[in-house]
Amino acid sequence: MHRAQAWQRFDFVLLITVLLLVALGVGMIRSANLSTPDLADLWRRQATFAAIGLALFFLAAAIPPTWFRYVWWEGYLLAIGLLILVLFIGESEIGNVRRWFFVGDFRLQPSFPAMLLHVVAMAALLDRKPRRERRLAMEGEVNEETPGLILYLISGVMSLALAGLVFLEPDMSTALIFVVIWFAVAFVARVPLLYLLGTVLAGLGAIPPLWKVMKPYQQERILTFLNPSRDPGALYNITQALTSIGSGGLWGQNYGAGAQSQLHFLRVRHTDFIFSVIGEELGFIGTVLLILLFLLLAWRLFRAALLAQNRLGRLVVAGAGAVIFFPLIVNIGMNIGLLPVTGLPLPFISYGGTALLTSMVAMGLVESVAMRAE
Repeated sequence: MHRAQAWQRFDFVLLITVLLLVALGVGMIRSANLSTPDLADLWRRQATFAAIGLALFFLAAAIPPTWFRYVWWEGYLLAIGLLILVLFIGESEIGNVRRWFFVGDFRLQPSFPAMLLHVVAMAALLDRKPRRERRLAMEGEVNEETPGLILYLISGVMSLALAGLVFLEPDMSTALIFVVIWFAVAFVARVPLLYLLGTVLAGLGAIPPLWKVMKPYQQERILTFLNPSRDPGALYNITQALTSIGSGGLWGQNYGAGAQSQLHFLRVRHTDFIFSVIGEELGFIGTVLLILLFLLLAWRLFRAALLAQNRLGRLVVAGAGAVIFFPLIVNIGMNIGLLPVTGLPLPFISYGGTALLTSMVAMGLVESVAMRAE
Protein backbone atom coordinates (compact mmCIF):
# COMPACT_ATOMS: atom_id res chain seq x y z
CA MET A 1 0.00 0.00 0.00
CA HIS A 2 1.25 3.48 -0.90
CA ARG A 3 2.35 5.57 2.08
CA ALA A 4 -0.15 8.36 1.32
CA GLN A 5 -2.99 5.85 1.11
CA ALA A 6 -2.02 4.44 4.48
CA TRP A 7 -2.22 7.82 6.21
CA GLN A 8 -5.65 8.38 4.66
CA ARG A 9 -6.86 5.42 6.72
CA PHE A 10 -5.51 6.83 9.97
CA ASP A 11 -7.68 5.75 12.93
CA PHE A 12 -8.44 9.05 14.64
CA VAL A 13 -10.77 7.37 17.14
CA LEU A 14 -7.85 5.30 18.43
CA LEU A 15 -5.63 8.37 18.79
CA ILE A 16 -8.31 10.49 20.46
CA THR A 17 -9.09 7.71 22.93
CA VAL A 18 -5.41 7.44 23.86
CA LEU A 19 -5.12 11.22 24.29
CA LEU A 20 -8.21 11.34 26.51
CA LEU A 21 -6.77 8.63 28.74
CA VAL A 22 -3.41 10.40 28.93
CA ALA A 23 -5.08 13.73 29.73
CA LEU A 24 -7.10 12.09 32.49
CA GLY A 25 -3.92 10.56 33.87
CA VAL A 26 -2.04 13.87 33.92
CA GLY A 27 -4.99 15.55 35.63
CA MET A 28 -5.33 12.87 38.29
CA ILE A 29 -1.58 12.84 39.00
CA ARG A 30 -1.82 16.58 39.64
CA SER A 31 -4.81 16.09 41.92
CA ALA A 32 -3.24 13.22 43.86
CA ASN A 33 -0.21 15.33 44.74
CA LEU A 34 -1.81 18.73 45.42
CA SER A 35 -1.03 18.43 49.13
CA THR A 36 2.49 17.07 48.59
CA PRO A 37 4.84 19.91 47.56
CA ASP A 38 7.73 17.56 46.78
CA LEU A 39 5.60 15.77 44.18
CA ALA A 40 3.58 18.72 42.94
CA ASP A 41 5.45 18.93 39.62
CA LEU A 42 5.10 15.29 38.65
CA TRP A 43 2.11 16.03 36.45
CA ARG A 44 4.27 18.38 34.35
CA ARG A 45 6.86 15.63 33.89
CA GLN A 46 4.11 13.24 32.89
CA ALA A 47 2.80 15.78 30.38
CA THR A 48 6.32 16.04 28.93
CA PHE A 49 6.51 12.26 28.61
CA ALA A 50 3.09 12.35 26.94
CA ALA A 51 4.36 14.80 24.31
CA ILE A 52 7.36 12.55 23.63
CA GLY A 53 5.04 9.55 23.56
CA LEU A 54 2.83 11.23 20.97
CA ALA A 55 5.82 11.70 18.68
CA LEU A 56 6.78 8.04 19.19
CA PHE A 57 3.16 7.04 18.49
CA PHE A 58 3.35 8.62 15.02
CA LEU A 59 6.80 7.16 14.43
CA ALA A 60 5.54 3.65 15.26
CA ALA A 61 2.48 4.20 13.08
CA ALA A 62 4.71 5.09 10.13
CA ILE A 63 6.54 1.74 10.26
CA PRO A 64 4.87 -0.98 8.14
CA PRO A 65 4.39 -4.16 10.21
CA THR A 66 5.99 -6.20 7.40
CA TRP A 67 9.34 -4.62 8.34
CA PHE A 68 9.27 -6.60 11.57
CA ARG A 69 9.92 -9.79 9.64
CA TYR A 70 13.46 -8.54 8.97
CA VAL A 71 14.44 -7.05 12.33
CA TRP A 72 12.66 -9.12 14.97
CA TRP A 73 15.72 -11.18 15.87
CA GLU A 74 17.87 -8.11 16.46
CA GLY A 75 15.08 -6.62 18.56
CA TYR A 76 14.85 -9.74 20.69
CA LEU A 77 18.62 -9.75 21.29
CA LEU A 78 18.40 -6.08 22.30
CA ALA A 79 15.69 -6.95 24.83
CA ILE A 80 17.83 -9.76 26.25
CA GLY A 81 20.84 -7.44 26.44
CA LEU A 82 18.95 -4.71 28.29
CA LEU A 83 17.52 -7.11 30.83
CA ILE A 84 20.90 -8.71 31.51
CA LEU A 85 22.60 -5.34 31.73
CA VAL A 86 20.18 -3.98 34.32
CA LEU A 87 20.93 -6.95 36.61
CA PHE A 88 24.59 -5.95 36.70
CA ILE A 89 24.70 -2.17 36.45
CA GLY A 90 21.12 -1.18 37.19
CA GLU A 91 20.58 1.07 40.18
CA SER A 92 18.43 0.24 43.15
CA GLU A 93 16.03 2.39 45.14
CA ILE A 94 15.05 -0.29 47.64
CA GLY A 95 17.09 -3.23 48.88
CA ASN A 96 18.59 -5.43 46.19
CA VAL A 97 15.95 -4.60 43.60
CA ARG A 98 17.61 -3.74 40.27
CA ARG A 99 15.03 -2.63 37.74
CA TRP A 100 16.15 0.78 36.52
CA PHE A 101 18.80 2.75 34.71
CA PHE A 102 19.06 6.34 35.92
CA VAL A 103 19.83 8.91 33.24
CA GLY A 104 19.91 12.23 35.07
CA ASP A 105 16.46 12.64 36.58
CA PHE A 106 14.95 10.07 34.21
CA ARG A 107 14.43 6.54 35.46
CA LEU A 108 14.35 3.97 32.64
CA GLN A 109 12.84 0.58 33.39
CA PRO A 110 14.14 -1.62 30.54
CA SER A 111 11.52 -4.32 31.05
CA PHE A 112 8.93 -2.01 29.47
CA PRO A 113 10.62 -1.36 26.11
CA ALA A 114 11.58 -5.06 26.19
CA MET A 115 7.84 -5.82 26.13
CA LEU A 116 7.48 -4.06 22.78
CA LEU A 117 10.48 -5.87 21.33
CA HIS A 118 8.95 -9.09 22.61
CA VAL A 119 5.65 -8.31 20.88
CA VAL A 120 7.45 -7.82 17.57
CA ALA A 121 9.53 -10.98 18.02
CA MET A 122 6.57 -13.20 18.90
CA ALA A 123 4.41 -11.81 16.09
CA ALA A 124 7.12 -12.27 13.45
CA LEU A 125 8.17 -15.70 14.72
CA LEU A 126 4.69 -17.21 14.95
CA ASP A 127 3.83 -15.80 11.54
CA ARG A 128 6.44 -17.95 9.82
CA LYS A 129 7.09 -21.65 9.33
CA PRO A 130 10.25 -23.74 9.01
CA ARG A 131 11.01 -25.04 5.53
CA ARG A 132 9.85 -28.59 6.34
CA GLU A 133 6.47 -27.39 7.63
CA ARG A 134 5.96 -25.19 4.58
CA ARG A 135 6.51 -28.27 2.38
CA LEU A 136 4.06 -30.33 4.42
CA ALA A 137 1.53 -27.51 4.21
CA MET A 138 1.75 -27.55 0.43
CA GLU A 139 1.08 -31.29 0.52
CA GLY A 140 -1.98 -30.73 2.65
CA GLU A 141 -0.62 -32.40 5.77
CA VAL A 142 -0.35 -29.24 7.90
CA ASN A 143 -2.87 -26.43 8.26
CA GLU A 144 -1.33 -23.44 6.52
CA GLU A 145 -2.71 -21.08 9.15
CA THR A 146 -1.35 -23.02 12.12
CA PRO A 147 2.17 -22.51 13.51
CA GLY A 148 3.99 -25.78 14.05
CA LEU A 149 4.96 -27.27 17.38
CA ILE A 150 8.63 -26.46 16.83
CA LEU A 151 7.97 -22.75 16.37
CA TYR A 152 5.62 -22.74 19.34
CA LEU A 153 8.25 -24.34 21.58
CA ILE A 154 10.93 -21.94 20.35
CA SER A 155 8.65 -18.97 21.04
CA GLY A 156 7.96 -20.35 24.52
CA VAL A 157 11.63 -20.71 25.38
CA MET A 158 12.31 -17.18 24.14
CA SER A 159 9.42 -15.79 26.18
CA LEU A 160 10.43 -17.61 29.35
CA ALA A 161 14.00 -16.35 28.95
CA LEU A 162 12.79 -12.75 29.05
CA ALA A 163 10.33 -13.44 31.84
CA GLY A 164 13.04 -15.18 33.85
CA LEU A 165 15.40 -12.23 33.59
CA VAL A 166 12.68 -9.84 34.77
CA PHE A 167 11.81 -12.24 37.60
CA LEU A 168 15.44 -12.02 38.79
CA GLU A 169 15.24 -8.21 39.23
CA PRO A 170 12.95 -9.27 41.11
CA ASP A 171 9.66 -8.25 39.45
CA MET A 172 7.21 -11.12 39.24
CA SER A 173 4.18 -9.13 38.09
CA THR A 174 6.02 -7.58 35.13
CA ALA A 175 7.53 -10.98 34.28
CA LEU A 176 3.99 -12.31 33.91
CA ILE A 177 3.29 -9.76 31.17
CA PHE A 178 5.88 -11.42 28.93
CA VAL A 179 4.13 -14.76 29.39
CA VAL A 180 0.73 -13.19 28.69
CA ILE A 181 2.07 -11.54 25.52
CA TRP A 182 3.33 -14.91 24.29
CA PHE A 183 0.05 -16.63 25.12
CA ALA A 184 -2.07 -13.91 23.48
CA VAL A 185 -0.03 -13.92 20.26
CA ALA A 186 -0.02 -17.75 20.18
CA PHE A 187 -3.80 -17.86 20.63
CA VAL A 188 -4.45 -15.40 17.81
CA ALA A 189 -1.91 -17.26 15.65
CA ARG A 190 -4.20 -20.30 15.94
CA VAL A 191 -1.79 -22.47 17.83
CA PRO A 192 -3.69 -25.74 18.48
CA LEU A 193 -5.66 -25.67 21.70
CA LEU A 194 -3.95 -28.88 22.75
CA TYR A 195 -0.61 -27.04 22.82
CA LEU A 196 -2.11 -24.16 24.81
CA LEU A 197 -3.78 -26.52 27.27
CA GLY A 198 -0.48 -28.33 27.74
CA THR A 199 1.20 -25.00 28.43
CA VAL A 200 -1.39 -24.11 31.08
CA LEU A 201 -0.94 -27.49 32.79
CA ALA A 202 2.84 -27.08 32.70
CA GLY A 203 2.45 -23.62 34.24
CA LEU A 204 0.34 -25.02 37.07
CA GLY A 205 2.94 -27.70 37.65
CA ALA A 206 5.65 -25.04 37.89
CA ILE A 207 3.94 -23.24 40.77
CA PRO A 208 5.54 -25.28 43.63
CA PRO A 209 9.17 -24.80 42.46
CA LEU A 210 8.41 -21.18 41.57
CA TRP A 211 7.08 -20.60 45.09
CA LYS A 212 10.38 -21.76 46.55
CA VAL A 213 12.41 -19.17 44.61
CA MET A 214 10.05 -16.26 45.23
CA LYS A 215 11.18 -13.50 47.57
CA PRO A 216 9.63 -13.56 51.06
CA TYR A 217 7.72 -10.31 50.45
CA GLN A 218 6.21 -11.77 47.27
CA GLN A 219 5.05 -14.85 49.14
CA GLU A 220 3.66 -12.66 51.92
CA ARG A 221 1.56 -10.62 49.50
CA ILE A 222 -0.09 -13.73 48.14
CA LEU A 223 -0.62 -15.33 51.55
CA THR A 224 -2.11 -12.11 52.93
CA PHE A 225 -4.44 -11.87 49.94
CA LEU A 226 -5.64 -15.44 50.53
CA ASN A 227 -5.92 -14.94 54.30
CA PRO A 228 -6.42 -11.26 55.26
CA SER A 229 -6.40 -12.03 58.98
CA ARG A 230 -2.82 -13.25 58.65
CA ASP A 231 -1.39 -9.72 58.81
CA PRO A 232 -3.88 -6.83 59.15
CA GLY A 233 -1.04 -4.32 58.87
CA ALA A 234 -0.12 -5.56 55.41
CA LEU A 235 -3.68 -4.84 54.29
CA TYR A 236 -3.36 -1.12 55.03
CA ASN A 237 -3.02 -0.03 51.39
CA ILE A 238 -5.91 -2.08 50.07
CA THR A 239 -8.10 -1.04 53.03
CA GLN A 240 -7.44 2.62 52.30
CA ALA A 241 -8.01 2.03 48.58
CA LEU A 242 -11.41 0.46 49.21
CA THR A 243 -12.28 3.26 51.62
CA SER A 244 -11.35 5.83 48.98
CA ILE A 245 -13.46 4.21 46.29
CA GLY A 246 -16.39 3.70 48.63
CA SER A 247 -16.36 7.27 49.90
CA GLY A 248 -16.58 8.63 46.37
CA GLY A 249 -20.22 7.68 45.99
CA LEU A 250 -21.92 8.41 42.70
CA TRP A 251 -20.35 11.76 41.76
CA GLY A 252 -17.21 11.82 43.93
CA GLN A 253 -15.87 14.33 46.45
CA ASN A 254 -14.75 16.69 43.66
CA TYR A 255 -11.41 17.10 41.94
CA GLY A 256 -8.55 17.69 44.38
CA ALA A 257 -10.83 17.23 47.39
CA GLY A 258 -10.53 13.53 48.20
CA ALA A 259 -10.01 13.12 51.93
CA GLN A 260 -8.09 9.82 51.75
CA SER A 261 -5.66 11.04 49.11
CA GLN A 262 -5.24 14.66 50.22
CA LEU A 263 -4.66 13.64 53.86
CA HIS A 264 -2.16 10.99 52.73
CA PHE A 265 -4.03 7.99 54.10
CA LEU A 266 -3.81 6.51 50.60
CA ARG A 267 -0.18 5.76 49.76
CA VAL A 268 1.50 5.65 46.31
CA ARG A 269 -1.66 7.38 45.14
CA HIS A 270 -0.15 8.73 41.90
CA THR A 271 1.08 5.29 40.76
CA ASP A 272 -0.33 1.97 42.03
CA PHE A 273 -3.52 3.35 43.58
CA ILE A 274 -4.48 6.17 41.22
CA PHE A 275 -7.65 4.26 40.32
CA SER A 276 -8.75 4.74 43.94
CA VAL A 277 -8.12 8.48 43.64
CA ILE A 278 -10.37 8.54 40.57
CA GLY A 279 -13.05 6.63 42.47
CA GLU A 280 -12.85 8.98 45.44
CA GLU A 281 -12.76 12.30 43.59
CA LEU A 282 -14.79 11.51 40.45
CA GLY A 283 -17.01 8.86 41.94
CA PHE A 284 -18.73 5.92 40.31
CA ILE A 285 -19.40 8.04 37.22
CA GLY A 286 -15.69 8.79 36.83
CA THR A 287 -14.64 5.15 37.10
CA VAL A 288 -17.33 4.09 34.62
CA LEU A 289 -16.15 6.72 32.14
CA LEU A 290 -12.58 5.46 32.57
CA ILE A 291 -13.63 1.88 31.89
CA LEU A 292 -15.71 2.99 28.90
CA LEU A 293 -12.63 4.67 27.41
CA PHE A 294 -10.70 1.42 27.76
CA LEU A 295 -13.61 -0.50 26.20
CA LEU A 296 -13.54 1.94 23.29
CA LEU A 297 -9.81 1.32 22.99
CA ALA A 298 -10.42 -2.45 23.04
CA TRP A 299 -12.96 -2.05 20.23
CA ARG A 300 -10.45 -0.18 18.05
CA LEU A 301 -7.87 -2.91 18.68
CA PHE A 302 -10.40 -5.59 17.77
CA ARG A 303 -11.31 -3.67 14.62
CA ALA A 304 -7.66 -3.29 13.63
CA ALA A 305 -7.05 -7.01 14.13
CA LEU A 306 -10.20 -7.96 12.23
CA LEU A 307 -9.30 -5.80 9.22
CA ALA A 308 -5.55 -6.43 9.32
CA GLN A 309 -3.88 -6.90 5.96
CA ASN A 310 -2.27 -10.16 7.06
CA ARG A 311 -1.76 -12.44 10.05
CA LEU A 312 1.37 -10.59 11.12
CA GLY A 313 -0.72 -7.48 11.70
CA ARG A 314 -3.24 -9.40 13.80
CA LEU A 315 -0.47 -10.85 15.92
CA VAL A 316 1.08 -7.43 16.52
CA VAL A 317 -2.30 -6.11 17.69
CA ALA A 318 -2.73 -9.11 20.00
CA GLY A 319 0.65 -8.53 21.62
CA ALA A 320 0.10 -4.78 21.95
CA GLY A 321 -3.30 -5.45 23.50
CA ALA A 322 -1.70 -7.70 26.13
CA VAL A 323 0.74 -4.89 27.03
CA ILE A 324 -2.23 -2.64 27.87
CA PHE A 325 -5.05 -4.82 29.12
CA PHE A 326 -3.25 -7.29 31.39
CA PRO A 327 -1.84 -4.50 33.62
CA LEU A 328 -5.23 -2.76 33.42
CA ILE A 329 -7.05 -5.81 34.81
CA VAL A 330 -4.43 -6.46 37.48
CA ASN A 331 -4.27 -2.82 38.63
CA ILE A 332 -8.03 -2.36 38.93
CA GLY A 333 -8.31 -5.81 40.50
CA MET A 334 -5.85 -4.97 43.27
CA ASN A 335 -7.50 -1.57 43.88
CA ILE A 336 -10.86 -3.24 44.55
CA GLY A 337 -9.39 -6.15 46.51
CA LEU A 338 -9.92 -8.89 43.93
CA LEU A 339 -6.22 -9.48 43.21
CA PRO A 340 -2.99 -9.31 45.27
CA VAL A 341 -1.20 -5.97 45.43
CA THR A 342 1.43 -5.65 42.70
CA GLY A 343 3.43 -2.83 41.19
CA LEU A 344 1.77 -2.86 37.77
CA PRO A 345 0.67 0.66 36.74
CA LEU A 346 -2.71 1.63 35.34
CA PRO A 347 -1.89 2.16 31.62
CA PHE A 348 -1.89 5.82 30.47
CA ILE A 349 -3.04 6.93 33.94
CA SER A 350 -0.39 6.06 36.55
CA TYR A 351 2.71 8.20 36.83
CA GLY A 352 5.75 6.74 35.09
CA GLY A 353 7.60 7.90 32.00
CA THR A 354 8.79 4.52 30.73
CA ALA A 355 5.39 2.90 31.20
CA LEU A 356 3.59 5.77 29.44
CA LEU A 357 5.99 5.78 26.49
CA THR A 358 5.64 2.00 26.17
CA SER A 359 1.83 2.18 26.16
CA MET A 360 1.79 4.91 23.52
CA VAL A 361 4.26 3.11 21.26
CA ALA A 362 2.17 -0.06 21.62
CA MET A 363 -0.86 1.87 20.39
CA GLY A 364 1.28 3.32 17.60
CA LEU A 365 1.95 -0.24 16.43
CA VAL A 366 -1.79 -0.87 16.43
CA GLU A 367 -2.30 2.33 14.43
CA SER A 368 0.24 1.08 11.90
CA VAL A 369 -1.82 -2.08 11.40
CA ALA A 370 -5.09 -0.11 11.22
CA MET A 371 -3.71 2.28 8.60
CA ARG A 372 -2.81 -0.64 6.34
CA ALA A 373 -6.02 -2.59 6.88
CA GLU A 374 -7.96 -4.19 4.07
